[in-house]
Amino acid sequence: MKGCVYSVGVVKRLILTIGVCLLIGRAAWGDINLNVLAVNGTKERREKEIRFDLPPDVTAQDVLETDGLNLDYDVTKGVYFVSGKVSLDPKETKTYKVRIRDIWRIDEEKVRQIKEQIDRQVEVLKGTKYYSNALKKKEFVLGRIDSIEQQQKEVANNIEKRISYFRSYADELDQIRQQAFSVEYWRQSLPSVESGQTIQFVIELSNPSQKEVLKVSRKYYLPREVKPEHVVDNQGFDIRYDPVKQQPYLFKEEELSPGEKKRYSVRILDIWKIPSEKIQALKDRARKAYKLLKPTRYEATARDLAVNIKNALKQIEVSQARELPINEHISAFRLNEKRFKRAKRDVETMEDLLAVVREDLERSKLKNVLRKVKSLRSVADIADAFLKKFSMNTVWMIIFIILGFVGGFTIIHFIFWGKQSRFKDVERGQSSSEGDPKEPDREASEETS
Repeated sequence: MKGCVYSVGVVKRLILTIGVCLLIGRAAWGDINLNVLAVNGTKERREKEIRFDLPPDVTAQDVLETDGLNLDYDVTKGVYFVSGKVSLDPKETKTYKVRIRDIWRIDEEKVRQIKEQIDRQVEVLKGTKYYSNALKKKEFVLGRIDSIEQQQKEVANNIEKRISYFRSYADELDQIRQQAFSVEYWRQSLPSVESGQTIQFVIELSNPSQKEVLKVSRKYYLPREVKPEHVVDNQGFDIRYDPVKQQPYLFKEEELSPGEKKRYSVRILDIWKIPSEKIQALKDRARKAYKLLKPTRYEATARDLAVNIKNALKQIEVSQARELPINEHISAFRLNEKRFKRAKRDVETMEDLLAVVREDLERSKLKNVLRKVKSLRSVADIADAFLKKFSMNTVWMIIFIILGFVGGFTIIHFIFWGKQSRFKDVERGQSSSEGDPKEPDREASEETS
């Protein structure tokens, strides 16, 4: 039995203890039993309302069986709970089995898809200057995935630990999935240990007793940005996650001699710095958008946004150039992160304005086309209106008149052309007889004879 919570009240000088205890057992692969106990510690029969909050990850679809208890949702706490009225005899204990789906394990299909996407991203960068860096990242990320799967196997039979670890793993796996689909991530370089881009966190363990050996444990909370992949040297500490504080922490339990003190230096990659590549990429986007917006009616708006972006990115660069103590360094990063997000939103606003400009341009082109179509339609409407004034008989009569006129005109033209042709033939005959050179010689010969 693990973790009982009892409520104690005094009723008629008798102590009534009705408690709820959590017993965790596996019914089958994929299902988990939560055994809710109700205990009457008095010598009299009692009735009591019991309630047990389910883990915050559980949804209504994950609850398979409640053993007669009611399932409801607590809006304030943001969790589902089971409740009901129980009647117990003196010293009686009742057990209610709530069966839920085992949601605290990494989905193998999801892991397979992530690995395939990583392979595709690295293959795309083959032959580019980013390829060698992408190979290093691939090795690192796949190693991290394998570590998650291995640690999950190690706590497979301890559901309590597995639930605690899963919350950290699930967040990290989601981040790895986002990175797998991000082209920008594969083009960026990881902070390298060799270049000294790490930060040391000093943790001390001490035995307060001067007489006996004690098992001392220490829980050291890390900044919320830290993921297990960022811990370079954990010095034997386990990396866990606190779902209440939503913060990772280091945990270690060790036996120390009387009065003994130990000092550990945990090294973590310096992730509290916005990469210069991201800053430059945002500058390039802002510059390109402003250049395209300058000749438009949004020039003034784009200019104000460009100034804000420039100032925010400049502040980030100046801030990151300073050497600061670790606490101030992290504080400065969080402020710079807000500045960067604000600058990014301004860039996206400029790009939205560009989209509006393109829509206006396309709309104006469409209006011109529609105007031309409309003018053509107007001509067609006029012709249609004109033709609608006549009946079909009238239309055919007009057609026959036109054909008759054309036919008559053609006949008249043909007759006139024929007469003109004969007249020209007569004229050519007369002119040829008057000009014949042989006629005078024949008359002279006749007179001689």
